[in-house]
Amino acid sequence: MENKTSKYFKYAIGEIVLVVIGILIALQINNWNEKRKQNIQELYTLKQLKVEFQADSIKLARLLTLTEGKIKAVKGLSRLISEQKSDSLKLPVIFFTGEIIPFYDYSPTYNELVNSGNLNMISNDTIKNVINDFINHNALVESTIYPNIQQQKSAYKNHVFKYFNGDINGQIWERKLSIKEMEALGSDYKGYVNDPETKKLLNVVLAGDSKFLFIGKKNISEKLNNVLQLLNNELAKYD
Repeated sequence: MENKTSKYFKYAIGEIVLVVIGILIALQINNWNEKRKQNIQELYTLKQLKVEFQADSIKLARLLTLTEGKIKAVKGLSRLISEQKSDSLKLPVIFFTGEIIPFYDYSPTYNELVNSGNLNMISNDTIKNVINDFINHNALVESTIYPNIQQQKSAYKNHVFKYFNGDINGQIWERKLSIKEMEALGSDYKGYVNDPETKKLLNVVLAGDSKFLFIGKKNISEKLNNVLQLLNNELAKYD
């Protein structure tokens, strides 16, 4: 009887050990599956972020190139006015000078992670920090620099429309207008050229564009490149 009881307990203990081992294996497999799913989701998210920030990088580069062109055109316009070469002025430049070309980042994937509370899906804290730095910096520029530049541009545009009828704005992009044609449309071309306020406002606008160009190259572009470099490094781990 004692022998049978001993064998029974050994058998029971063996069964318990097997059950525990089975449970542990099942948990391990489940954890492995969950980890695999998280890795797949993280990889997809990182790729989406890269696509979006690459698009931002292309957009920023184009805006900076356009701003460089604007700065060059404004300098040329100001120089022609100073040299009294009013017949050489290009009307599109006069109007385009008053337009602001801001940069707004577009990162819906990251915003969705933040809003949904799933930011921990990105396991690399450094990536999250540099993206936050990039977005927060842009928000600061949008709330402080852009409104100031916009105010300067608006002052210049109001000055331009003192001398140029609004109807002329649509025609200058289609063909070159002579001074007589401009006057027929109700524009005082010479008044714009000879007004001392014109040169003053052009310098103010030039300063605003130069400020945006500096910030775009020195801050925004560097921070954006840092984000892309970290994303590339993280994605390389999956190769």
